Amino acid sequence: MVAATNTRIGQDSFLEALRSEIVAGTEILAAWITHVQAKGEIEILFELETWLRGLGAFFDRRHLPLQDAERASLITRSFVPEVRVARLALQECERCALQLCSLGQDAKVEFEALVETQIYKTGVLDARVGKGLEQATPVDSLAHLLESINDLKVMIDALEDPARQDLKLFLSIGRTFKSDLRNCRYVDMLLGQRFRLQFDRIDNAVLSTVFRSIAEENMRHNMALALLYLYRFLHYLTLVSSALHHDRPLRRFLVLFSLLHEQTDILCDFIKSRFLKERRGNSRLRIAADLTVHSLRMEAQRMFERELIFLSSEKDASAIYAKVENSHGLLRNCYQSCVVTLIQAFDENVDGKALFPSIVEGFQQGQQLRKDLWDLRQDFKTELERRESFDLSLVLDRVTRFRESSLRYLMYQDWGEFERFSDSLVTAANEVEVRMLLRKFISFLEVLMQEVSKRSVLQ
Repeated sequence: MVAATNTRIGQDSFLEALRSEIVAGTEILAAWITHVQAKGEIEILFELETWLRGLGAFFDRRHLPLQDAERASLITRSFVPEVRVARLALQECERCALQLCSLGQDAKVEFEALVETQIYKTGVLDARVGKGLEQATPVDSLAHLLESINDLKVMIDALEDPARQDLKLFLSIGRTFKSDLRNCRYVDMLLGQRFRLQFDRIDNAVLSTVFRSIAEENMRHNMALALLYLYRFLHYLTLVSSALHHDRPLRRFLVLFSLLHEQTDILCDFIKSRFLKERRGNSRLRIAADLTVHSLRMEAQRMFERELIFLSSEKDASAIYAKVENSHGLLRNCYQSCVVTLIQAFDENVDGKALFPSIVEGFQQGQQLRKDLWDLRQDFKTELERRESFDLSLVLDRVTRFRESSLRYLMYQDWGEFERFSDSLVTAANEVEVRMLLRKFISFLEVLMQEVSKRSVLQ
């Protein structure tokens, strides 16, 4: 009986987390989504939702890949490239909406019955229901969305003067777009839900086993939500990988990277509030959560400050491909590593291939190396936080253990720098010098983690 109960807990953890995130909607929307799924076009609905969310993030200047100099001169900077990217993304929204409209509406949806029930109960027509008469079904909302998209495209095309396409215009287009989405009744409901059973359900025997081992219900719920975010990010990246594979135009995917940048901030705040706020509890989970937050922020920063810079205005097709491919690979490896790291906090014997069968050996070595570098960094930080004098022999012993276990996975060019730092610790004249060297060593390890991530993508 106990075993059966534990099995059900493991299998239902993601379902419970998904159901708890469902915003109260109507049976009409649920029936229409079921209709779309029955037609085999649920991925088109996912695409539409992704592009709409992506545009919402893209119109927020915080989620644009810009250099520091560009951010300092936003008022005078031309936004012609960004406006062009927004128009390309609007075309993707239009394509998806048209394809969904062609599927029609489920015959079971009877909006008139909802109106009659409302009048029967209250004797009057509720204002909310009355407003819905203009968009009685999700297809009506899609038609309204298509009109709004067309209006925005016409407005953008009418502004041929580059001098007028500045920050004010860019933000104005964004505000209009977001306002129009709120006026699309069922589209607004669709976007109001973070996760959806049809998109985000995860069926993995290894994950179910791990979740059965988590006794605390609240912990299971928080872990499930964190993984749902990461798997949703990977789902977003499948749209990019498909375009890379079929050699399709790639500049428009800057919108999706903006969405991932926005959602990364949300996920990091979630992990910090649920797993790092209190110092008590599972110490291995805290270390894994800390590494996850650092990795997510590090790769998001690398993507926006290095890989995607000037993508919106780049004219060389091969350069665009390289920027998008590198960003896609870095983020994919990062998200997969984060999933493995969080799961191994509960079961260190879980193999990454059991979660992601397509990963290669180089990825597994890179993931382990990043974890070992992080552990070494954390040990150094712990020593620096000690107010009293610390034992240098313990620090040197920790360096020796890393040298004997994981140093061989580094490239030869990194060995010399690592050895120089460790030798400097041995010859340090006093504790002040040791602390200074440890701080530099920590910075070196953080940079090394970034390089390991990059090399894993190149492999």
